[in-house]
Amino acid sequence: MMLAERQARTLSREQLRGYGVTDRVIHRMSLDGTLDRLSRGVYATGEGGWRQLAWAGVLLGGQHAVLGGAAAGHLHGLLKDPPDQIQVFGANWRQRDYRWRFSETRRVGAGEPPRTRLAQTVVDLAAELDPDAIVSVVAEAIGRRGLRQAEIHRILAETTRHPRRALLLDLVGEVVAGSRSPLELRYAREVERAHGLPAARRQEGPLRYGTDVWYEEFGVLVELDGRAFHSGTAALDDMDRDNDHQLVGVITIRLGWRHVARPCQAAAKVARALRARGWIGRLRPCPRCRTPL
Repeated sequence: MMLAERQARTLSREQLRGYGVTDRVIHRMSLDGTLDRLSRGVYATGEGGWRQLAWAGVLLGGQHAVLGGAAAGHLHGLLKDPPDQIQVFGANWRQRDYRWRFSETRRVGAGEPPRTRLAQTVVDLAAELDPDAIVSVVAEAIGRRGLRQAEIHRILAETTRHPRRALLLDLVGEVVAGSRSPLELRYAREVERAHGLPAARRQEGPLRYGTDVWYEEFGVLVELDGRAFHSGTAALDDMDRDNDHQLVGVITIRLGWRHVARPCQAAAKVARALRARGWIGRLRPCPRCRTPL
C-alpha cells in the first residue's frame, strides 16, 4: 500500500479497516507474519527503522499527534542522532511504553511525519539540551536553514517559563550577527565578548574571501576551523588565502576547538595581534581567568 510506504511501512488498525481489511484478517496477517504488531492497534508491514517508530507514535497519539523535542529536532536535521524515546504531543494515548513519551499538550505540526515547526522545535530543545548542544542547534536552524529571529522571539513570548530564555536569545543574536557554526558562536561569546575584545565583522574580509572574524580597523583576521586537520585541496586553499591576506598586510590567526576551549589564552593571543596594530583597549578578565591578562 502506498500509505504504508509513506508512513515508513506503518499502518494503524483504523487505516487497515479503511482499506476493507477486517479485524479477523488483521489477526490472521499478524499470525502469518504479513503484519508485525508494534503496539496495540499499530502494525508494521516491513522493516522501517527509527522513522517507523516515529510514525507509530503519531498513529497511537491520534489525529492531533505531533512529534516534538529531540524527535522533531532529528527530523528537522538539527540533531544527528535520533532519540531513544520519542516525544509525542497532542496525544490521547494512556498506555505506557518506554519507546514513546505522550503528552496532551497541543503543538502545531508540519511535515510527514508531523513534527513541531522549526522555531518551536528550537525553543523546546533549548530547554532540554546542554549549552554547547543549544549552540549547534541555533547555528543550524538560523545560520543554515534560514529560520527568522522573529519566529523564535514569538514562540518565546508565548512560552510562560523557559529555563534558558536569556541564553537562547543571546545565541540567536550572535547567529544573526554573523556567526555560522558552534565554534564561531563559542568564540564570539567566550573569547571576544567575555574578554572585552573589540566587536568584529563576520562573514566579511579584506579580499574576495569570506572570513569568520574580521577586525577591520586593525587588519586582523581570526579563522576558526573545527576540522582536526586539513589535507589536499583544502590545505592548499587555506594556504592561498593566508598568502593573499599577508600580501595586503593582514595578520591571520587560526584557532580550532582546542584553542577556543581555552578562551582566556585565545583572547590573550588575539589581543596581542590587535595591540600590534594599534588597539589600546584592555582585556577584561572573565570568571575563568586565573591570572591577569
